Amino acid sequence: MDEGWDVRYVIVTSGQKGSQDVDVDPEAFGRVREAEARAAAAVCGVTDVTFLRYMDSELAWADPRRLRLDIARQFRIHRPHRLVAIDPEILPTERFVNHPDHRATGVATLDITMTGGTTAAIFPELIRDEGLQPWRELEEVWLVGPGAGPTVVDVSAGFDRKVAALRAHASQLGDRDVGPFVAQRMAAAGEAHGYRYAESFRVISFRR
Repeated sequence: MDEGWDVRYVIVTSGQKGSQDVDVDPEAFGRVREAEARAAAAVCGVTDVTFLRYMDSELAWADPRRLRLDIARQFRIHRPHRLVAIDPEILPTERFVNHPDHRATGVATLDITMTGGTTAAIFPELIRDEGLQPWRELEEVWLVGPGAGPTVVDVSAGFDRKVAALRAHASQLGDRDVGPFVAQRMAAAGEAHGYRYAESFRVISFRR
């Protein structure tokens, strides 16, 4: 945002089942999570947030065609030059198992950059019924996740804003203060590069 980017979020689930309360109403809890996600986005200056409202924890057995169609639709609507997506690796580190929803979202998002988002004959209903032409000007995909990537970015200036955005997710964090943990992780990522705080990414270039 500070560099003039037009940033938009597309969130596939609404965290409807992310509670330790067995009696929680998933739809009501999802509305809480959506409000928190919007608040976190606002901290970052993002006002365009779309929720696809797939059920939390169920993407692994969701209809794969429908999931890719819905993500392809958003891809054609927003027409990104840089697409930030979750890394779909199952075991991105030796101490972390990637959430199945994250894996399914990452795989589907990467898939549509090669198929349904970019090719007219795939999901032709997006053209015929919705007037959404394929988008073939994507320049980069940046994969983010707990595993280290080779592209390291100095994010020191945005550290406080990142922590404030994370704290907006109160129903997920509870009383836990994420600030010290995030500071430690980001400082470790930046140390070798002389940055106070950094994030790392895997970048896929589509530049012609």
